[in-house]
Amino acid sequence: MGTFIKGIGIISPQQTHDGSVLTNGFAPLAGNRLTCSEPDYGQFIDAKQIRRMSRIIKMGVVSSLLALRESKIEKPDSVIVGTAFGCLEDTNSFLSKMVQYKEEMLSPTAFIHSTHNTIAAQVALWFQCRGYNSTYVHKNISFESALLDSMMLLEEGTVKNVLTGGVDEIIDASFTIMNRMGFYKKEEIAADQTLYEIKSKGSFAGEGAAFFSLVNSIDPTCIAEIKSVKTFSFSTMAEVVEGAQALLSENKITTPDLVLASFNGDIEDDKLTTSFLQGINCLENSSGFKHWCGEYGTSSAFALWLAACILKEKSVPESFSENIKIKSEINNILIYNHQGSKHHSLIVVTAC
Repeated sequence: MGTFIKGIGIISPQQTHDGSVLTNGFAPLAGNRLTCSEPDYGQFIDAKQIRRMSRIIKMGVVSSLLALRESKIEKPDSVIVGTAFGCLEDTNSFLSKMVQYKEEMLSPTAFIHSTHNTIAAQVALWFQCRGYNSTYVHKNISFESALLDSMMLLEEGTVKNVLTGGVDEIIDASFTIMNRMGFYKKEEIAADQTLYEIKSKGSFAGEGAAFFSLVNSIDPTCIAEIKSVKTFSFSTMAEVVEGAQALLSENKITTPDLVLASFNGDIEDDKLTTSFLQGINCLENSSGFKHWCGEYGTSSAFALWLAACILKEKSVPESFSENIKIKSEINNILIYNHQGSKHHSLIVVTAC
């Protein structure tokens, strides 16, 4: 048995929720904070329910709806979510009210909505899914952890399909704090620039919600196959490169047709990314993806969506750099992600 992507729903800074970005191309993004291009939620959710949902919950529910709609599955057997920071808007609201009301007369609802597993719980409630439900909070390998759990669950054969997501948002408070800590650039990107032209410390803030309807048996409607997922924590670059070579060898891949690499504009992070690509001899057939979605904890979910779209079409979008040397037909893709030097991840995706 394998793990196959049967449906995808994604909300990102690009026009991805309706698929028009694949027709019209990726838009250049300006500023140093990239916010999602969101759909009209009224098309998916009743107006009364919308008022009770925070922004990240709406993003999660609608992207999961889109994934199941594409896969033609009415109800998932399981819901598994990865998120680095969870419901930041609700958390900020709860903490602010604690201070405002001096820890007295607080609404328990605000606390419940502030927890990291709220997204997975709300998605499960929406579809009346009473099966296995879990949330992983592992910094920038949160989505990969959720993906690993999903693959093991499908391998066990206890479920036939899993709804797996990666969701994170950026709010004013978190942007200000992380900007002060040096995570983001002080400069703002101009319309005629790219993220990688500004050689300085820090990246650009991003956000997004992506859900994948995963199944353990292939059929003609499957989009791509996830062959392997591997994470490395507190490892040297030599160990990561060695692990990548072993992973490719296990999947009988000599050289990936394309590598979607974790270039994020941070001068130190990009040195690590370049070192990894040189280690596996894939510098010329690699491309960044974070200039389209920004840097956030579960940006690898955006990369997996992009990889699945490329494998489905067997070619890269026109928006890719002309300097990339890749084959005319793409059959396998390696996704490499990291933020800083502590946690690295690899995802191998192939055509069905």
